[in-house]
Amino acid sequence: MLFQPFFFPDVNEVNTYIIGCDQTKECILIDAGADSPDYDAFLKQHGAKLTAVFLTHIHWDHDQALDAIARRFDVPVYSMTGETINGKKVTEGGSIPLGRLRNTVLITTGHTPNSISLAVENTFAFVGDAIFAGSIGGTSNDQLKQKQIGHIQNKLFALPDSCLLCSGHGPITTVSIEKNANPFVCVG
Repeated sequence: MLFQPFFFPDVNEVNTYIIGCDQTKECILIDAGADSPDYDAFLKQHGAKLTAVFLTHIHWDHDQALDAIARRFDVPVYSMTGETINGKKVTEGGSIPLGRLRNTVLITTGHTPNSISLAVENTFAFVGDAIFAGSIGGTSNDQLKQKQIGHIQNKLFALPDSCLLCSGHGPITTVSIEKNANPFVCVG
């Protein structure tokens, strides 16, 4: 697999990721909080092509550069609503084209009503602001918080313990660490 995280301290300390198939060289960009020439450099270095954008949710720090990126690369944008430039709607259990890599869309609402995650080969899960290392994304009320915790425990924690949780902010963590140490959702 091809994988590269990008960190943008000037955009609310947001993370963006590129993941792709090392055989077909097809890559997707996860969240579009910022545009960067580093994307082009990574793709060129690996002889790869950006074929899509996946939005974990619609918040300015995850989508403010979406128009520029979608136009520059002329790619579809997958989200829960499909209401974006070049928009394509995804649903629970669905997948998006990513070379030969198996992937599954997981609905992980709570932080926003349009929050989704993408599990790739059960090795990476791009979770947006659903869960962070040691925390969870903010919600506007306790009912939404409980819904979000349920999604984390029933969907994200069903992934292998070694699966990397790639959140929208902060460091990459694992399912095992968060199951056993995250005070908001630990089940251990």
